[in-house]
Amino acid sequence: MLLDALKDFEWLNEPENVRFIENGMSVVSKSKTDFWQSKGHRFQKDDGHFFYCESKGDFRLMTKWRLDEPSDAFCQSGIMLRMDEKNWFKFSLMSENKAQAKLGSSLTIDGSSDWAVIDLPHPVTEIWYKLVRNEDDYIAYYSLDGVKYAQHRLFYLPSEQGKIKIGAYIASPQKANFEACLEILDLEA
Repeated sequence: MLLDALKDFEWLNEPENVRFIENGMSVVSKSKTDFWQSKGHRFQKDDGHFFYCESKGDFRLMTKWRLDEPSDAFCQSGIMLRMDEKNWFKFSLMSENKAQAKLGSSLTIDGSSDWAVIDLPHPVTEIWYKLVRNEDDYIAYYSLDGVKYAQHRLFYLPSEQGKIKIGAYIASPQKANFEACLEILDLEA
């Protein structure tokens, strides 16, 4: 973990159980936490745990999440960028059951979240993420081995104030005590 860079990080909705370990930090998500916005269903969740720093310009952020076992019950561990509670992007492992790993992303603009998902070929206990900003264009990548990265999504999210929050997030909409280990591998801002 880049300890020097972490001095600029802070929590939105800090979890109750965070501890530093050899290669990062172990984070336990509270139950019934999520980031999701739906105008049509009048449903807003903004209580997931987000570990972030602020960036004004272009950046590249790389993280790794490690799980003791494949996740289920829509538990999420991933990467996020955020302007405010109504404008953000999240990208994470998010599966209904342990046998079928899924990778999901959600772009939320003006309080409405979309949803994109792909099936992964096998259960996953380690995943690497990379998020790159070039002005108001973003590219989200993932890797299952930390070497070969695949592009998952290219999107546009205008930032009127220029400053955005970038980092890692964890949430557990249904399961209690979901735990994962986070490493911030690289941050070029």
